Amino acid sequence: MKIGDGARLMGDSYAVVRRNPTLLWFPVMSTVCLAITAGYWVLEGKSLYDGHSNVLVLVPVVLAALYTLSFVAVFFSVALAGAAAAAVAGDEPTLGAGLDVALSRLGTIAAWAAYSIAVSIAIAFVKSFKGLRIVGDLAQVAWNLATIFVVPIIALDGLDAESARRRSFQLARENWQAETGGLGVLQLALIVPMFLLYVTGRLLAGGRLHSTAAKGAFALVLVAGFAVAVAAGVVRQVFAIELYRTAEA
Repeated sequence: MKIGDGARLMGDSYAVVRRNPTLLWFPVMSTVCLAITAGYWVLEGKSLYDGHSNVLVLVPVVLAALYTLSFVAVFFSVALAGAAAAAVAGDEPTLGAGLDVALSRLGTIAAWAAYSIAVSIAIAFVKSFKGLRIVGDLAQVAWNLATIFVVPIIALDGLDAESARRRSFQLARENWQAETGGLGVLQLALIVPMFLLYVTGRLLAGGRLHSTAAKGAFALVLVAGFAVAVAAGVVRQVFAIELYRTAEA
């Protein structure tokens, strides 16, 4: 597939999300669960540190927190992919059906969450060295592009984490033009709204938010930014499903 095919599939993905706003609830639920999980580990870490006053005791807490946050994120991504596949096929997506897909893949989700966090930690370690930051950034981009099919494969085919990774790498190599073309279109579409939200937020924050109206406006900007991010994430996941189905056809 060519770049134009990817752009067309991204347009189709946007249309699917517009017709099926139910899909937008998956990242909202994910965000709520991530916030609760993060809050739990912050309190757990604070309690542990207060009792020992040694930062080393926080290492296992941090690792456990990172893993559970990764698990929650992957779980809802798989749930979204399950519902998105139904929407792409022309059926009515439901929250329950999507969650059922994720619940049936718990073992694989747990394995992929561990895999993902291990790679993220390795990349972060590389980026911590000043001279290797660009290398780390490139590695992050390459990893994101190469693993775009992992969640669809887990949701639709039920492969184990390692098999899903290998298959995703293969499909990414074969369809890199369509993938980059579609994701490029999404990035271009986000430039204007994100820039306007950024400028508005900076202007409001620059005024120190003294008035109630300014605080309210700033809160609206934050909400709008979150809404744009949610919509973009859902469109990207639907695009991954569309691209996967087309590649496997």
